Amino acid sequence: MQPSTLPTWRSQFAAEIVGESSAIIEALETIQYVANTDCNILITGETGTGKELFARAAHRASSRRGRPFIPVNCAAIPETLLETELFGHVKGAFTGANNARPGRFMSANEGTIFLDEIGDLPLAAQAKLLRVLEERTVCPVGSDTEVPVDVRIVAATHRNLEEMVAQGKFRADLYFRLAVVPVVLPALRERADDIVQIAELCIVRVRERIGRHVEGLDDSGKAALAAYHWPGNVRELSHLIERAVLLAKRSRLGAADLAIPGQKVKFSRSSDGVPTPVPMAVGSSLRIPMPELPTSDTLDLRAALEHLERDLIDRALTKAGGNRTEAAALLGLNRTTLVEKLRKYAA
Repeated sequence: MQPSTLPTWRSQFAAEIVGESSAIIEALETIQYVANTDCNILITGETGTGKELFARAAHRASSRRGRPFIPVNCAAIPETLLETELFGHVKGAFTGANNARPGRFMSANEGTIFLDEIGDLPLAAQAKLLRVLEERTVCPVGSDTEVPVDVRIVAATHRNLEEMVAQGKFRADLYFRLAVVPVVLPALRERADDIVQIAELCIVRVRERIGRHVEGLDDSGKAALAAYHWPGNVRELSHLIERAVLLAKRSRLGAADLAIPGQKVKFSRSSDGVPTPVPMAVGSSLRIPMPELPTSDTLDLRAALEHLERDLIDRALTKAGGNRTEAAALLGLNRTTLVEKLRKYAA
């Protein structure tokens, strides 16, 4: 593959995917290389990293582009309905089945089916999906007839399927069938240089859709975006920008306009005396009072344990960017327990 062809390919099939980080370029080059084949693709990455955008790019760049692209969120379908949703049913298959219904696989025939959150698929459904991949046929609920299907499968998950296989929660044979071509998407915090570019594009799209006159970000806005850890990744960034544009009172969004969670804004003075808003580092305003570590002479176990607990809480809050729910999960606590401890230590 000639890397020089990527910009043209990208503008034609993956224009929505923004960023120039090495991990994004590598993922795009992989999709470009295999898009026009029928091999299965497994896209992994945290929630909100844009897995469906890559799946759609693979479909658009394939010979199947004129046929359906059918997305399926495996985590959103109740287990009792999963089989009929995926494979369809015949009339009279169960109470209420007054008409035959094609499943998602038949709807995607000759096209691409995108199985999102494949890691949430129950083991029983995994076995049935494996049979579809092996036989290239589906059997609608209530029928004894196998129906041929010609689909390209792109699967995605935020879970670690290799760990799930080791734990017996995901079938190894299905995993190897799906992961013919693995594509790993980086978290937004791992591609910090792309954050402002993505935000500026979001501003343009929201501005065109709702008619607000917002030109972009000022320096404090850019600094605020760079300082945040983005647990919700690109999806969280796009929602935050949409809200900021909707409520904007000036043409360029600053740190105060963005209202980033857990981030406070302080002001510093430049050499000319003009106050400039500067976002405080995430977690810097969340540090809890830390007493001196007891000396070994005192042998005060309670004080030593309290010091350790405060330190662990502070580190969890910093890692979670001030999100108490996330910090509590890291500590193995209920959120209410963490809140009570913070109140006690802040007193």
